[in-house]
Amino acid sequence: MKQPFETMPTVLTAEEIVGKMIRESEKTEVALPQRLPAITKAKRREASRVKVCERASAGYLETLVHSVPTIERLHPFYREILEIQSGVAEIKSALGRLSRAARIIREVARESGRKIRFAKTPQEAGKVRRAFIGRAASIVRGAREDLELIAEMREKMKDLPAADPSVPTVVLAGYPGVGKSTILRAISKAKPEVRPYPFTTKELMIGHVLIGRRLVQVVDTPGVLDRLVVEMNPTERLSIIALGSLANLIAFIVDASEANGFSLESQRSLRDVISSAFPGKKILTFLNKSDIASQDQLSRAVALLGESELMVAAKGEGLDEFKKRVIGALGTFEGPEWRGEGF
Repeated sequence: MKQPFETMPTVLTAEEIVGKMIRESEKTEVALPQRLPAITKAKRREASRVKVCERASAGYLETLVHSVPTIERLHPFYREILEIQSGVAEIKSALGRLSRAARIIREVARESGRKIRFAKTPQEAGKVRRAFIGRAASIVRGAREDLELIAEMREKMKDLPAADPSVPTVVLAGYPGVGKSTILRAISKAKPEVRPYPFTTKELMIGHVLIGRRLVQVVDTPGVLDRLVVEMNPTERLSIIALGSLANLIAFIVDASEANGFSLESQRSLRDVISSAFPGKKILTFLNKSDIASQDQLSRAVALLGESELMVAAKGEGLDEFKKRVIGALGTFEGPEWRGEGF
């Protein structure tokens, strides 16, 4: 699937719109019978130029406004990120002003068309057309800041991952080096989609897993859920809220061998913080790298984290149990059943 902002077209600047208006007006040709009086030819030619300019300005602004996904229909994952990135109220206000600018241009175009019809000379008709272009250009330039805001919003939102909110979603969490990416790549039938996630220099990876006939979306979040929330800035904390709106289940992965440099106690603390960051979300815990963990480490892990499934993701061990536990924890979540070709 495509994410809602992916198909938004490039946003022109105010000067680019004005330039397009003028160029298209100048190259507009109208085929007219030679026998027509000069004033009639002038009126038709100037009226046609006004229409062309109207389409290049008002028409473009209307198309731009309609290309922005309807905010009220956005899944909370995208809507909350939009709030973080640009501000929902600010975007709505900008779209409203652009719509009004388009309406004013169309009103001026209608009035200019009326004046052209009553023009008494070709010079008067031309003067009306030039006045319209000047007014339309002024209106477009007055919308410069709103155009810039929408352009900036598009650049921030268009590369978000194409997460499908209708599919039950498991978010992988844990410190770096615990094996989250290994798990995702091992259980996904296709190469996971990798895209930047807001506020980090890392990436968000999304894969889809077919378990029986159940399609499950699995998300790995390097740079987002691998450090304590108290270490994040306020904007990064908001990104956690956005991700929480997508997750139905958290799979917390532990490096039982502590080979990644994080103690079992630190990993327990991170799980506690993630639990508080995702209130109401069920968390499953898996002890990875159990083949190189000592018996003492495994015993401490169970004491700290409770009974957890053992796995060796790099060798494919424990992945079937991982998928069974995920499906069991998702329960009756109303996600779709996959009826197409396998991944």
